[in-house]
Amino acid sequence: MGNLWILFIVIYALLKGSREGMKKAAVQKSSSNEILFFYTLIGLILTLPFSQSAFALDGIYILYSFIKAAVCCTAWLCSLIAIKRMSVSLYSIMDLSRMVFSTMLGVFVLGESFTIPKAIGVVLVITGLLLVNLKKDTDSNALTVPILIATFLNCFLNAVSGTMDKVLMKHMESSQLQFWFMLFMTVMYGAVLIIRKERISIKSIKTNYWVPLMSLSLVVGDRLLFEANANPASEVTLMTLIKQSAVIVTVLTGWLIYKEKHILYKLMCTAIVLTGIIIPLLIK
Repeated sequence: MGNLWILFIVIYALLKGSREGMKKAAVQKSSSNEILFFYTLIGLILTLPFSQSAFALDGIYILYSFIKAAVCCTAWLCSLIAIKRMSVSLYSIMDLSRMVFSTMLGVFVLGESFTIPKAIGVVLVITGLLLVNLKKDTDSNALTVPILIATFLNCFLNAVSGTMDKVLMKHMESSQLQFWFMLFMTVMYGAVLIIRKERISIKSIKTNYWVPLMSLSLVVGDRLLFEANANPASEVTLMTLIKQSAVIVTVLTGWLIYKEKHILYKLMCTAIVLTGIIIPLLIK
């Protein structure tokens, strides 16, 4: 049972990878802000049956949950800006740069060890990331400076959120964190809709079946993620590497669903990344 957290993170990663393809499909039918609001609202509703202890939480940890939600809100907005303008597979591999940020935070903030196997893993993942950028993608013209900034800002903020998870789960139950996180996210995305005076198309959302599927994937994945963080044996540096297995799903989605080019090359890059994940797990 001590290593069960590894399985939880693998499942979380595969669910997360599936959501990248869902996001790209969803934004074809509804606006980004509509998707984010209803995505989190449905997620909040799904957490309600398991949230009886949420209001027993100390106020300071509710505040920390709010800060985490603010960080994630900004990150997700950046991710939707980016993924709408580039291919799913290219976005997913560039998104691996969050591993670098997470590793740095795990080492310098949480005091985790940075062993030789971990260093090899980081180098291999970075190599895979750099190699994929040597091959021009079908939408390379979309890689403008603002899009790149949005991509890497999303990566950094997600790394901050992941570090917060490890700290907060020492003082909270997974159901408590999930409830407050989803509640604050729903409020924030609702505020974005109001401030921008964006018109909501209920008809569009009702027929956009990707939204509830994304919500279900989010709730299940986040619960597993929080439980993994609660395990004293888990480390952010290792969890960060394992999370990159999401690239398997996103690259295959780009190939099978969106008929993207250069898939063989991207799969080779993905193999390098996966090797970087496996080495630190086998050699501790």
